[in-house]
Amino acid sequence: MSTPADLSKLAMALEYADLAAGLYLAGGSDHAAQLLAAAAEQVLGDLARLLGPAAHTDEVQALLTKIARRYKAPAIDRLNPNAKRPDGFAVSGFAQAHELATEEVRQATAAYLRAAWYTLEAMGLDAIVPLRLQKAVDHSTIYAGSA
Repeated sequence: MSTPADLSKLAMALEYADLAAGLYLAGGSDHAAQLLAAAAEQVLGDLARLLGPAAHTDEVQALLTKIARRYKAPAIDRLNPNAKRPDGFAVSGFAQAHELATEEVRQATAAYLRAAWYTLEAMGLDAIVPLRLQKAVDHSTIYAGSA
């Protein structure tokens, strides 16, 4: 296991999942949220496969938990939906340009967010799941019928 690289992958996956969950909960930027959630699920899946059985050793769990606890959720500017992320990528407007079906995108986003949550849980990291990811999973599973 390449610890520094794996920890940076976990931090990146947590950021993607958290940003996607925030956008999903805000009800806008659906396609950006879907792309971020898909990236999070992919990175977490790759990391879980890379770690394999080693993911459940005390040393690996301590390292993964350490980096995850250091993670701080970036703020989403709800007043400016066209705000750019620190890396310069726009977080909205893509869905309108490509005329995607909003409900299908939201369902796919929710599925990716749930997959990311379950991957974190399978890695033994359910205690450090970002709050917005937990809220998005709850919203998409418990309250989906009433939305």
